[in-house]
Amino acid sequence: MISVIRLVRCTFLGGMIVAAFSLTASAEVKVTLNDFYRPFSTSEITPKNMQSWPYYRYVSMNWDEYGIYGTASVRAAKNPAELTVADIPFDIQQDLRQGQTFAESLTATQTKGFLILKDDIILGEFYDNGFSREQTQLLQSSSKTYAGIIASKLIDSGKLDPNATVESYLEDFKGSKIGKVKIQYVLDMQSGLLPAIDYHVPGGEAFMFEAEQGLKLGEPIGHRKAIISTKTQNEPGEVYNYNDKNTDLMAILAAEITGLPFNKLLSDLFNDFRATSNGSIALTVDGTASPSYGISCTLRDYALFHQWIAQGKAPKSFYSSIKNLDKDLLSESETGKQLAAALGTPVAYGSQGWYFPEHTIVYTAGSYGQYGFSDMESGISVVFMQDWEDNAVAEKLIDTVARALFVIEQLGSQ
Repeated sequence: MISVIRLVRCTFLGGMIVAAFSLTASAEVKVTLNDFYRPFSTSEITPKNMQSWPYYRYVSMNWDEYGIYGTASVRAAKNPAELTVADIPFDIQQDLRQGQTFAESLTATQTKGFLILKDDIILGEFYDNGFSREQTQLLQSSSKTYAGIIASKLIDSGKLDPNATVESYLEDFKGSKIGKVKIQYVLDMQSGLLPAIDYHVPGGEAFMFEAEQGLKLGEPIGHRKAIISTKTQNEPGEVYNYNDKNTDLMAILAAEITGLPFNKLLSDLFNDFRATSNGSIALTVDGTASPSYGISCTLRDYALFHQWIAQGKAPKSFYSSIKNLDKDLLSESETGKQLAAALGTPVAYGSQGWYFPEHTIVYTAGSYGQYGFSDMESGISVVFMQDWEDNAVAEKLIDTVARALFVIEQLGSQ
């Protein structure tokens, strides 16, 4: 039987911009809301269209079925969090700005999941676009921060030296340009790799690597080999250039150092922040994990991850890295300046995570609108799962950040 996917309006429950997130990334995408709301059958979904409207709103919730090389399971915590719902939830019908309520802003950015969490109390929860509490969502590049934190755990335990080179841990990387790079530069996107700006350009750097990751069809040469043979544009530590290969390299390093598959290390992290449900991580053509985009989890577990960060429970080296503005190169780049101007606040980057220094907020950023925020002052986490029409849409990113700051400013003092 052919199943037909239609959007279901759900009720409010509990009563990058970087090279990949360019301000102009959506310029070539000509779609309308009619495309988003169009009913379709799952038989229409192909590797070529699965990341476009209307299909992606379904595919992103069912990535275990669509990742070309499959996924590996990530286990829920042995002692999962016991979440409760606030008696008086955050009012999504209140005005966000003149002429638009908070709820209208959510639907205008194709938000499928929104949650506010503090001290295991759900202060607000919203589902739409066919998404539900039990379903998982592909986090896209928000996954990168999970990898950065796993690396930071190894740094804190003394198993990984951030000042050592990649080749000091990986024998087959010796002689390669990336092999001579310090671990910290890989963590901070300062390894000298080309900027990944060509996800939609056949033959481009990012386009070709997605064939290794199982995001699109292509002619892969091998995931690990693609990283070893990658081209560099700058000397390490000179500029900030966002590239998925940095993150997937951290997963290779973590697995090599521990002798454990990355999905097991990720399960250990799920245990740390007390995840309530199982998740998964996408596999590459080599059969190894791809945390540069590939983690899937529930909305509640995404919020728990950000709450854990907001409560100061992440590794010490992660906080010291992401708050170290002396080594941050994002804010000095043209991308960083554009981002700060658009969002109205400086933005820093370190250890695969984003930081608003003026607000002491750590955040994660993922394609198509997967964004999470950890307020270090109040311990509040605010997370969004959305279905944008492209990797990044400038006005929707700006709106998402504004909503997060609105929530944190309103609830942070309570």
